[in-house]
Amino acid sequence: MRPFLAALALLTAFPVPGAFSPEDLRRGAALFPLVGYLLGGLLALASLLPLPPGLLGGLLLALWLGLTGFLHLDGLLDTADALLGAKPRERRLAILKDPHLGAFAFGVGGLYLLLKWQALALSPEPLFLLLLPGFTRFLVLPFLRLYPLAREGMAALVQGGPLLPPLLLALPLPLLFPLPALLAFLAAFAVARLALSRLGGLTGDVLGAMIALSELFGLLGYALWKALGG
Repeated sequence: MRPFLAALALLTAFPVPGAFSPEDLRRGAALFPLVGYLLGGLLALASLLPLPPGLLGGLLLALWLGLTGFLHLDGLLDTADALLGAKPRERRLAILKDPHLGAFAFGVGGLYLLLKWQALALSPEPLFLLLLPGFTRFLVLPFLRLYPLAREGMAALVQGGPLLPPLLLALPLPLLFPLPALLAFLAAFAVARLALSRLGGLTGDVLGAMIALSELFGLLGYALWKALGG
């Protein structure tokens, strides 16, 4: 139970009492997909509300951001400022600690929210909304094994956890929705590769950006999949 609560504390805005040991946090990484399914289940239920598509899309977006405490959006904004543009590595790392937002954060954040709202307004089926958050939270774990860390921080707390259990938990999405799963993976891969080349590795903010963009590209992939007759 404690590893699940540790994962819940790391990934959501749910109030979780108590402190967690490093071992709780590492073991909790294996349960990241389950936390995603908890979020996805609430989104799937909300998607059944009889509202106009645009309004329902806005409500789902607000719920998605609120349940996660804006953590992944914050990581995306900080990562955009740090990785985009021409800067030395030391400056990029300093930007990740800076609470202020720059032009790249506003531009990327605005486009992200607009596209995610529009994708949700297309009314993805509840099963897809249930599965997507679990898959995207699994995606960060292989990269934590493959790539170094740019600095110590949140990412180090979950590095080294088991991979097979979360992989098995995350399999339903790629089996049922292969195109959205592929685009979600490619989005996470692109962010990780850019962070590796410009920061020298991953950080907690980068992991948040990976989750945020893989969710967006999963939703866009679902829209494309449906347009192609999937």
